Amino acid sequence: MSVLRELFAKHKCDKLQHHYYKEYENEFESIRHQPLNILEVGIWKGTSHSTWVEYFPNAQIYGIDIFTRIQPEDVPILKHPRMHWIKGDSTDSNIVQNIKREWGDIGFDYIIDDGKHTPQSNKDTLSLLCPFLKRTGIYYVEDVWPLDVLTKQQWNHHWLKQKPDDYNMDKWDEFVNCCKYFFNRVEVVDMRAQSKMPDSVLYKLYGG
Repeated sequence: MSVLRELFAKHKCDKLQHHYYKEYENEFESIRHQPLNILEVGIWKGTSHSTWVEYFPNAQIYGIDIFTRIQPEDVPILKHPRMHWIKGDSTDSNIVQNIKREWGDIGFDYIIDDGKHTPQSNKDTLSLLCPFLKRTGIYYVEDVWPLDVLTKQQWNHHWLKQKPDDYNMDKWDEFVNCCKYFFNRVEVVDMRAQSKMPDSVLYKLYGG
């Protein structure tokens, strides 16, 4: 069995249900013992970050969260010596100075956006954080609703219908154009068939 799959299950991380372990293990397995810097936006209960700390034994793991649903003191992984975190909004320009103040001249090998899953939030987070990605790094955007390929029936999903200001083609085009502007290569990893979940899509961005 996949080591990463086992760890996602152990820590009750929803990346397991989305089947993201397949993409991540293909990308990470050969380098998991290297001294990497990995940032994931969105901490919540720390399930992803707990997985990364265990899976990458020599990596420094970073996180950003607004902590409105849970307080930092209630997230045990934040006390780990290889875990570093900031209370902040990844879509607010102040996050740039916060990162520089807290983490200095940091460069990340991987950035994962598991924050607010709207095209606008993804675009704003990407534009602010991509300068911190190493030139050889990879930037992932999780839980993307692929609006450009949805069927009429899929557009009628209750999540999309109740948030028309967040999920529309104008916002989607802005996000996609931002990806193309900042990155040399854009790859779409579609796990919807495996997960049976409509937002199980990763955007994988290379070469900032």
